[in-house]
Amino acid sequence: TSSVRRWLSLPALLLAGLVVAGCGGGGGTPTLGTGSGTPSSGGTGSGSAASTTVTVSVAQPVVTAGNPVAVTVSVRDAAGAAIAGTVVDLSTRRGGFATLNVSSVATAADGTATAQLSAVAGASGADDVVAVAKIGTTTAQSSASFTVVSGQPSISATLSNSKVTAIQPATLAITVKDATGVPVTAGTIVSVKSTFGLSAIDPATAATGAGGVALFTVSPKSAASNGADQIVASATVGGVLASVQAVVQVSSSTLTSPPVLTTSLSASTISSASPAVVTAVLTDGKGVPVPGQVVTFSVVRNLAKTNIATALTDSTGKALVVLSPVSSTTAGADEVSATANYAGVALQSTLGFQIQATNVSLTTFTSNPASLSAYGQATLTLGLAGASVGSPVNVSVTSSCVSLGKATLSPANFTATTASVDLQYKDNGCGAVQVGGDKLQASVVGGAGSASLTLPIGAPTATSLAFISASPEVIYIKGSGFTESSTLTFEVRDGTGNVLSNLPVLLELQTEAGGVTMQGATRPSPGEKLQLVQLSDANGRLTARVNSGTVPTPIRVSAKLVSIPSIATVSSNLSVAVGLPSQANFSLSQETLNIEGMDIDGTVNNYNIIASDRSGNPVPAGTSINFITEGGQIESIKQIALVSGLARATAGFVSAAPRPADGRVTITAYALGEETFIDQNGNNVYDPGEPFQDLGNIFKDRIYDGVYDSTVDEVITTNIASTSACLGVGAAAGATAVTSALLAFDPSIPSVGSALAGGAGTCDGKWSGAGTVYVRRAAETVLSTSTSRALWANTSGLDSSCRNVVLQNGPSPASVGTYTRVSSGETWYANATSTSLYFISGDANTFPAGSSAGAEGR
Repeated sequence: TSSVRRWLSLPALLLAGLVVAGCGGGGGTPTLGTGSGTPSSGGTGSGSAASTTVTVSVAQPVVTAGNPVAVTVSVRDAAGAAIAGTVVDLSTRRGGFATLNVSSVATAADGTATAQLSAVAGASGADDVVAVAKIGTTTAQSSASFTVVSGQPSISATLSNSKVTAIQPATLAITVKDATGVPVTAGTIVSVKSTFGLSAIDPATAATGAGGVALFTVSPKSAASNGADQIVASATVGGVLASVQAVVQVSSSTLTSPPVLTTSLSASTISSASPAVVTAVLTDGKGVPVPGQVVTFSVVRNLAKTNIATALTDSTGKALVVLSPVSSTTAGADEVSATANYAGVALQSTLGFQIQATNVSLTTFTSNPASLSAYGQATLTLGLAGASVGSPVNVSVTSSCVSLGKATLSPANFTATTASVDLQYKDNGCGAVQVGGDKLQASVVGGAGSASLTLPIGAPTATSLAFISASPEVIYIKGSGFTESSTLTFEVRDGTGNVLSNLPVLLELQTEAGGVTMQGATRPSPGEKLQLVQLSDANGRLTARVNSGTVPTPIRVSAKLVSIPSIATVSSNLSVAVGLPSQANFSLSQETLNIEGMDIDGTVNNYNIIASDRSGNPVPAGTSINFITEGGQIESIKQIALVSGLARATAGFVSAAPRPADGRVTITAYALGEETFIDQNGNNVYDPGEPFQDLGNIFKDRIYDGVYDSTVDEVITTNIASTSACLGVGAAAGATAVTSALLAFDPSIPSVGSALAGGAGTCDGKWSGAGTVYVRRAAETVLSTSTSRALWANTSGLDSSCRNVVLQNGPSPASVGTYTRVSSGETWYANATSTSLYFISGDANTFPAGSSAGAEGR
């Protein structure tokens, strides 16, 4: 005697065949089943599988690289009692941000289990941990959110002074930042301690305030404290400990006398040509230099000035400034004062000095040669009276073109001790920007003497005209609602590659297909192209603004110099695209056709849109796509993104109530676009009489047959009030069968009143474009149940000694109309004669994706 056992679970109705031999056995004939039933009890706890709950939690909401976070799952029955020994599958929902150290865990006696969640190096983003526990035929699911941050918390230390004494303690500022580099909010606790015990730190712990900063005071711990100490500060941010070290020099000495501030001058007499250096020295009561202290300088009678008002003492306790007369003609005596505040003591030191007037005048300012050709070079000579080694004078020379970067002058500032000084001047395109030549001015620094020079410079000659850019490079047809204009930029250059300004350029629009225009352009006479004259600016550039028409086309604008027409160029990189999605180019697909969602909430599926215009080109990023469904939950609006240059959008779906009784859910996506048409004359625009697909109102097609049923199907109002039938060929008469097929309706194009749907029409018999109609696509998803049974095919030819159907060399299972459900443990064939046994497997709808099946013969 032999028997056959089977266990089955498939992604769709699975057909299998076994060849068995033997005879015997028998019994009653099972009844036809539905593929569903009451789940049996499961698990090892006290509750039933049907009442089992699973929860998952993440110890820290933020996960950083190198700092694993604990994940805890708990399985309980309806009374809250722990269920031990339950296997819980763990996964991350999106992947790529973090990894789990295990894919499944078993609960302990307390009904809990743990795993470790680790961030992927360099990753950053939000994700969920999903826990799924299956007991018997019941599945419980839970998820917990977390965020992966690629950085690490940081902590930094700043000391007001690195040498600490009893009279001069240090302020220690600790700044704490989170993993994203942003200062933590007020209230984060910072702990500080001395490594070698030489420092007293007050307080030992402090909370951060504004800017994530906590403040501490560091002083010698005792009179015997002397030497280097290391201060360690630490704080915990997001569960991660961060620390920093700072080194201080601790001195136990006390001041026996007050600190001292002294000043000195490098010269007791100054002039505009010979300033002096003021040196202030700060020492403590023991004569030790004090670094890092601010010293303020001022002149008592304002006959002189310092180059800066304050300076910081260096490691030798010195602070330096430069002292010079306010004018070269100033004479007399004055005092310079230095002040500082150290260890609570206000210090001041004042020193007198003499000011000597410099009586120098500028007599001549000439150039050799007297004028320059473009990019030429000249020697400029400046004559002075009264300058000598004993009476030097500071001179500054300014130039209009040097300030514009169109010339160089060396030197521009100098000290003169002779009767004349030569300067080197080089043109760098000055003649193109400065009409009448360069204007130069020489002046005595701090004095009244000055001299001027006008240097004529020839303008450079233009040798090239370059196209620089089109911004943006793609615009869209007029009325599309997207960007419809672009700015073209050209540049005029001379033979050295330098740009030239103030030159007229003639711009001419080469493409006017569909009504392309150029802003400000005019047509000199009928039949000629649109033209516009622009002057190059200070950067040698000029622009033209181009507006799209109604036809997709590349656009070219030519440019040529008015004075030298042979110098010309033409633009590139600009084109007009349709931009709007076309019905025929609007594609919807789903990742999984059948998901285990009839009995489970939250089972995920994704729906992908690829949207193109009528030319098959990507629609612009940001194009909005709406999604609707009559079951479960789907994201309502997604925007098109360009992925590797292609226009895509993905909407997420989760199983949830309501669920149609037949387990079939229709998802519909729609967006503003244009109706498909057959461009019979190739002008890329719709012309009256060309075949088109007339679209009506969208509806939720609950049974996905393309037929609108007003009793159950819901209309998505699109402001279409017409009542004409929606035809696949629109207004075109006598269209070929091929054309009709291209424009025909099917269930993926729900349109109230289409030839497929029947009933009252909602179309207008007119081609609709430029975003006045909604393109749409629908897809059907099966919500599979979580239970399944094996089914044997029924025929009239039952073997008299065996309970099973005998189909040897008989009809294929696909031709059998009914099937009988097999219960667990039943023998369905026992016969000495070999035969082919055909069976299928299924649930109330169809098996969920990822299921498996098997059979065993004895």
